[in-house]
Amino acid sequence: MDSKRFGEFIAAVRREKGWTQAELAGKLGVTDKAVSRWERGLGFPDINTVKPLADALGVSVLEIMQSEREHKGEISAEKTAEALDNVICLAVHQRQIERRNLVIGVVSAAAMVLLVFLIDLMQWEGFFFVCMPFLCLAAGMVLVGFGIRRRRRKQGYTAAWIVGIAALLFPIILCLVLFLSFALGGPAAN
Repeated sequence: MDSKRFGEFIAAVRREKGWTQAELAGKLGVTDKAVSRWERGLGFPDINTVKPLADALGVSVLEIMQSEREHKGEISAEKTAEALDNVICLAVHQRQIERRNLVIGVVSAAAMVLLVFLIDLMQWEGFFFVCMPFLCLAAGMVLVGFGIRRRRRKQGYTAAWIVGIAALLFPIILCLVLFLSFALGGPAAN
């Protein structure tokens, strides 16, 4: 199923009705940002939203899944099989997104618990000077990589790059400050 073609079809039918994205979103109980994402080809609606979307736009589910208008008359077995295949692809895509979100949630929760234990074990100063530079370095590399990936997909990437570069600069600046402080005599005993 082609997300660009799907989005163009949804946008064309919505414009024929004279509706804004917000009006269509209100009829479906979703946000206008979700409708915008669909129309730009950046995603698909939830499988449970396909039938209400078709009803709201006044088209059949088959037309939604094929992203083209059907002429009145009999529907061929080939068209029906293609639409069913598109529904299955949409369900598989949705399941992959749900799994990815579950993995992200579990990893994030585990990381937060680990951070709490590290801070408790090392105290704030030890955590800040030992663990934080490595965490910022790792986060910076991930965010810069994410920004590169988004740039290749022609999506917004500047925020990821800015935060990623700032995270990469933190350990470098911290090392420079520590070297400078030791070059000037280091900590003095009272």
